[in-house]
Amino acid sequence: MKTGFCAFVFMALAAGEADAQQRLTSNVVHDPADAEFVYDDIENFLSATQAIAGGMDSTEALRTLYFGRASPGLLMFIEKYDLTLVRLREAMEKYPEAYGRIGETLEALRDREPSFVEAYEAIQEVLPGAVYPPTYFVVSGHRGINSGSIEGPLISIEKNTPASVRGGDKEPTMVHEMIHMEQLDAVGEAYFDIFSGPGRTLLANSIREGGATWFAELITGGSRHKNEARDYYLAHEQELWEAFSRDMYGTEMGDWLWETPANPKQPQDLGYAIGARIVETYYANAADPGQAAMEIMAITDYPAFLERSGYPEKAPGHANR
Repeated sequence: MKTGFCAFVFMALAAGEADAQQRLTSNVVHDPADAEFVYDDIENFLSATQAIAGGMDSTEALRTLYFGRASPGLLMFIEKYDLTLVRLREAMEKYPEAYGRIGETLEALRDREPSFVEAYEAIQEVLPGAVYPPTYFVVSGHRGINSGSIEGPLISIEKNTPASVRGGDKEPTMVHEMIHMEQLDAVGEAYFDIFSGPGRTLLANSIREGGATWFAELITGGSRHKNEARDYYLAHEQELWEAFSRDMYGTEMGDWLWETPANPKQPQDLGYAIGARIVETYYANAADPGQAAMEIMAITDYPAFLERSGYPEKAPGHANR
């Protein structure tokens, strides 16, 4: 069963798409103070709900006022995650409280914007030359998905409360997704090989996600979900690394990424935590942290990066193997 996750996954995009569709938007800035936060889709959704409250048919209101006015970010979300009018309407009926507070959540997001800028400024401190495409906030059908895209980060909002936004729970996710933008900017089309192309392996996806996870933790302290996975992995590092090592060159993500694990005691997305440990070890061993950060963004050979990181030799139990 799939649950809410960060997944910069372009499986819905055919491998043969035009090159222009496989590159980061040119709509980027280099000064985080100029970073754009796009609330248009939330505002359009609120217009639709107001029209429904005024007597307009809900299907027509959502079709014309929300889907019909979709931003580039929402269009990407619709394509990647098959968001439909029916699914959104069903979510609104199932979670009326969540959708009823979206206006307050929007206000909290706007109030929090200076903190978003500070978080993006911190990316530049560890990664000089970072780029900042627009960040899109979307109403996602209560799926809880946050994602990168060629248009910029896509951040869903329904599972947040105004209090959680004001408490800082969006910054780790936003930094994580913006780090994916830096990765895409660094390697271009090669970025997509690990999702459905010849480079798809558990190791590649774990290091890619782990890099975003570790830099988000370095900059913001990390999210509760990712920190739980990290703590669990560190508490069982030897056995989990040995199990992961047996799977890491395969193409199945198994219990490691994006799925609910078969073991109910195991948190979701341990692959993020394992990838983060590999990236952290590489970064810690580097003589020049700035250069190391750029190298982490530009990984294309994941087995070679694992070897250069030195993590397998440092992992618990190595001396006994």
